[in-house]
Amino acid sequence: MVQTRMSGPQRRDHILDVCRSVVDAEGFHAVNVDRIAKQCGITRPVVYQQFGGLGGMLIALVDREILRAGMGFLQATDEARTDDAVTPRDLVARLLIAVDENPATWRMFMLPSEGGPPELYERLAQAQAAVRWYVSSTLLGRAALPDRDVTVRILHAACDEIVRLRLRDPAVFTIDRLLAQVDWIAALVAAAATGELAHRSADT
Repeated sequence: MVQTRMSGPQRRDHILDVCRSVVDAEGFHAVNVDRIAKQCGITRPVVYQQFGGLGGMLIALVDREILRAGMGFLQATDEARTDDAVTPRDLVARLLIAVDENPATWRMFMLPSEGGPPELYERLAQAQAAVRWYVSSTLLGRAALPDRDVTVRILHAACDEIVRLRLRDPAVFTIDRLLAQVDWIAALVAAAATGELAHRSADT
């Protein structure tokens, strides 16, 4: 077997790229050391040298991809931390661009396949908690809400579903279509926070 010469970090990334492609196409259960080695054009010992085995390779993949998704989220949402003019529509538009740039990465966490390592679900739970904190502290701020925790969880679930729809069928769930729904949700939350919905109910 003729191996392409790469540095250690390059070889590691190449192996993880191939591993991610298999996971994205067929799921975690389809990954094994022999298959990944063959698709990379390397021997099995090279994989073991880099990761120690199948488990180590999958954990390394999860850690790399959660970092990529996290960086995409931070870049999409960072401006809202310092600029009050940034709207929910702006944030979700930027987030969907990040999703489109690395769909396989986002599918791993938003549409996870069976057979993933426990670390996948641990990292996902940590990321979800961080997103809920962001929604509460930055998006909702000091808005007067009857139940902040429930509101945060509902908005988080809505945002997750928007991303899933985009990942499942981007031709049907276009960015413009999804952003129109974001505008509608944001208007409802704003009306509830200012008491406008209560006034409307009283008037009727």
